[in-house]
Amino acid sequence: MTIKTMLKLGATAALATTLLTACVSAPPLAPAGKLTIASPYSVTLDRNWTDVSKLFYRRAEKVRILSIDGIWLNRLYVSDGLSSSDPLMINMMQGDNKNHIAPRGKAGMSLSEQMEFVAASVSELDYQKVETRNPQPVTIGNTRGVRFEFTARTTDGLNMRGLAQAVSDKGLSYYIVYIAPEEHYYDASLANVKAVMDSAKLP
Repeated sequence: MTIKTMLKLGATAALATTLLTACVSAPPLAPAGKLTIASPYSVTLDRNWTDVSKLFYRRAEKVRILSIDGIWLNRLYVSDGLSSSDPLMINMMQGDNKNHIAPRGKAGMSLSEQMEFVAASVSELDYQKVETRNPQPVTIGNTRGVRFEFTARTTDGLNMRGLAQAVSDKGLSYYIVYIAPEEHYYDASLANVKAVMDSAKLP
């Protein structure tokens, strides 16, 4: 890991620590095992994560946000079934309102359109140059979906990398999106993320 990257990660870690200590209570544990959000849709965590959802004052209602090392070092977004009226990600500063509308998907999206929707949603978090690549088919139950990688950059120039999974069933779309700095942190938790994706069960 380069000194430049270490300095950038140190700054983001310090910011994460400030946010954590500013909270009245520590974020709750998301223990290893079955995780549900609202519907019977579920994933299984193969290790303990921290549920950092409440650290985001503005966030999508049907999405849980998990982390292992801190919100700027790795994040895992797990959505319940989203309709065309539900956002996946919301800008922390601008929110989702008539003056700034967060990206929405649409009914009957193709796999490539779902990839585009995830990329637009990641851009909503102020990441730049979001580019998708290496799509691979996945099957959840009897439903076909897609798993793909993406890259992005922070406004400070830190290279980020992500893995996402998207599947639609009965008019709803289910997403799992992982993002972390390209150096060290992405690979450090990648096996855990893939285990979560492999465990997804549709209602």
